[in-house]
Amino acid sequence: MGTGLNPLYKFDAREIADLLPKSIVRRIRGRVKYVYEGVSRVEKASGLSYPPYYIEPVLPVSTSEVELGQMGVLYARTLPIKGPVGVQVWVQLSVPLVAFGLKGTIHAVLAHEFMHYVELIRKFTTLDTISDEVVGTLHEALYADYERLYDPKWLFKDRALIKLLEKKFSDGLNDAGLHKKTLKNWIEKDRPTLNLPPDANVVRIPIVSILRSNFDPLLKNKLEELEKIRASANAR
Repeated sequence: MGTGLNPLYKFDAREIADLLPKSIVRRIRGRVKYVYEGVSRVEKASGLSYPPYYIEPVLPVSTSEVELGQMGVLYARTLPIKGPVGVQVWVQLSVPLVAFGLKGTIHAVLAHEFMHYVELIRKFTTLDTISDEVVGTLHEALYADYERLYDPKWLFKDRALIKLLEKKFSDGLNDAGLHKKTLKNWIEKDRPTLNLPPDANVVRIPIVSILRSNFDPLLKNKLEELEKIRASANAR
């Protein structure tokens, strides 16, 4: 299951105990099994290893200066991290996703973020990182989010997982129950949030860090296969 790193490591810090009610922490610890199951499912469906992942106690939200009053909850993010030996990509899951999301939603989000991981590694291995334009609205950010990912049917062998992705993701994450619970049990209760601009996920990593990176060789081989499939599909 991924790297073996404890995805709840942030919950071991004393300050987190002061930030969140014990009931939420207990709920997270009881439901993290769905995250483990989802990671294993994605790995089996793709034949690849899942990147490092963890649960973030502070909920990231995105607001747009152009679209006044519009706020998007970022239930998960795929983050490239610059380190001493190059770039490593991590998947960050939010507390509300794990605490309030259905098992199927958690699995779908994990699969969706894995697709982002694959796309990021494609960008890094081809040095296609300078083409990311800054986006100014949530709508534009969503559009950019979907237009660049590989078709899940090319990446996953699990038909049920593919159908789950199609059901849960179209114009953002489709889960009214999760949105309602997050609003009621997190945002309206002023639990910790981090406000991010819509362009927060734009990749800005120095080329020298990318060149020092050792990416999964199995994934690099898979990317060659995926690019051939994409080229064939575009040629039709």
